[in-house]
Amino acid sequence: MRLLKVLKRESSLTLAREALWRAQREWNRKRTPARLRRTGEFQFCCVPYYAPAPQSISKRAQTLILSFADEIRSGRYPLLSYKTPELGRRPKWNRDFVSGAEWPCAPCEFRECLRQDGSDIKVPYELSRLQFLPVLGKAFAVSGDPCYRRAAMALLSDWIEANPVLHGVNWTLAMEAALRGMSICFLLNLLAPFSAEEQPWIKAATRSLAEHLFFVEGHSEFSYLVSSNHYLSNIVGGYCLSCFLEGDGMAARRRGYRRKIEAEMAKQVYEDGADYEASTGYHVLTTQLFTTAFLLMRAEARSAIAPAFAGRLRLMFRFLGMLANSQGELPHVGDCDDGRTEFLLDDLHQMLLVPLAERNSLRASHLLGIGQRLFGEGQGRGDDAAWYGLSDTEAERFGDCRANVQADASVAVIPRGGIGMLRNGSAELLFFAIPNGIHGKGSHTHNDKLSFVLRIAGREVLCDPGTGCYTRDMAMRNHFRGTLAHNTIAIDGVEQNRIPEGLRGLFLLGNEAAVTPVEQGRDAQGWFLRAAHSGYRALGVTHIRTVRASADETAFVIEDELEGAGEHEFEFNVQLAPEFRAEILPMGNTIACRIAGSSQKFRAELTVSAEAALQACVEASPVSRAFGVTVPAEKLRIRGRAVLPARIITRMSWTESRDGDGNCEGSEEIAPSEVVVEGMHES
Repeated sequence: MRLLKVLKRESSLTLAREALWRAQREWNRKRTPARLRRTGEFQFCCVPYYAPAPQSISKRAQTLILSFADEIRSGRYPLLSYKTPELGRRPKWNRDFVSGAEWPCAPCEFRECLRQDGSDIKVPYELSRLQFLPVLGKAFAVSGDPCYRRAAMALLSDWIEANPVLHGVNWTLAMEAALRGMSICFLLNLLAPFSAEEQPWIKAATRSLAEHLFFVEGHSEFSYLVSSNHYLSNIVGGYCLSCFLEGDGMAARRRGYRRKIEAEMAKQVYEDGADYEASTGYHVLTTQLFTTAFLLMRAEARSAIAPAFAGRLRLMFRFLGMLANSQGELPHVGDCDDGRTEFLLDDLHQMLLVPLAERNSLRASHLLGIGQRLFGEGQGRGDDAAWYGLSDTEAERFGDCRANVQADASVAVIPRGGIGMLRNGSAELLFFAIPNGIHGKGSHTHNDKLSFVLRIAGREVLCDPGTGCYTRDMAMRNHFRGTLAHNTIAIDGVEQNRIPEGLRGLFLLGNEAAVTPVEQGRDAQGWFLRAAHSGYRALGVTHIRTVRASADETAFVIEDELEGAGEHEFEFNVQLAPEFRAEILPMGNTIACRIAGSSQKFRAELTVSAEAALQACVEASPVSRAFGVTVPAEKLRIRGRAVLPARIITRMSWTESRDGDGNCEGSEEIAPSEVVVEGMHES
């Protein structure tokens, strides 16, 4: 039924083009084995994607890189979402090391690899993206120690031998082949030039690059109906592979991929810089993908970079800068599976030094640093930017970005992205009226319409719960994307967007909750943001929410209006960040709640009032800040029954200690003595 609804929204011409494309894609797949026989016709071409000056790589960055590389050399594989598993120097690339499930080395389709036995296909995918290989290459570049070079070459050879093209779980999605192909290109860039003794190895590696390119082209995830980060990874990966390969047809491929990447930028990114998949996690991934393409264009230097493409990439970094706190952390809104194009130092820092329960996969200070040095947008750390030869004084300005993001000291709005921010003293309230992803066709939307996140002194106090997981646990998946998990109001227990049942429903969501644009204004009470959604239209109810920054005190006020008729049950959930606890003081039609954190640097108070009797309790409600990882937390659950129209008023205030800065982690600076290998795998 969901598919039929999508198809009914499309024109006959679009449906005809899609049918023709699918037939062509099937033909391309059948031709792939024949094309693979040509892989020996191509040569490796070293493009200066990386262009570091040795003195520009800080001691701190070198220490992290070498420590991470030493883990890999020892057979331990730090990954953002998992404890560091000891897999040895020849890991089982087709195994989910969490559940123990394995996939056979045989030709198979993606849908055949999805099980309901507690396994997760993402585990072998994550390992086989080989994104640790460029880190080994960087370790060799900064140290000159050939042990890192040998380790990288041996691991790549083992992967190629254990995963023959078209066989096994790691050859089931073009996205995975594209991301892995980029990792191999980056490694070869860092290891080049190659000695006479290494020529057989580079020949095998080059053959594998060509196999990855032909596989991606034969299994393209393009569609006239839905275009997402999967297809974007296909074309950025194809562009990268064609840059690093020389041979018949590669120059034409490079030109074609550049045009496709520019077209997807215009399609997938709104004019205010927001990615249209309705997810901060996927905004990070697509920003990194487009940045990789930009840096390849810059390195290729065969033609000028289109100003429109560069200008919109600049706006993507502006979007990140608006949402990030002082530590470069973004709120987890919508899905996030920790996807990367390549590991940056934020990732290495967390995988080496931060316990699993404290990791935040949306810490992007070094990605922000690349944007700052490319475009002069925002603030960030420059250690990773140095690998591309970028310095503080080399910001390149592209496009006219004025008036795309409305900003003031107290209020900011990303209009098409559906996000607003209010500031009051040291506090920020982020308000989300994000349209359903990909114009209602996306798979990464959550039921978070009119939800919010509260930060005080840069620290999340009331948060989004995150993602949890995808295929490993259907109940968990649906809980984390459901209405009751977010800081918004549910009516009569109905989801804002309906969640289909079964395995296919894990990446489908209804399109009932259309949102209005975020309205911005100021009145006698202070700055306000307002929006509404239609997710309860079948019940005859419209939810309108206004959030205000109080003009005369350190407080935010939320006004929820439920328009309609009849009597309805409502439920308002408020998710606390894991470090905070709540204490309820019920007072009839008003609920008062004290919120305090373990640091005691500040306390917050929250009151909810309505014309109906309210019931409140504090419940366990886990939070997920890294894919597959949940940590204990609490939520405030408030319920009532009212005759509509009804109004609910929530007031949030806070006090801070005089000497507290509220930052949850403080400075990110790491002295070399703090980076130790012993015990890291126990994180």
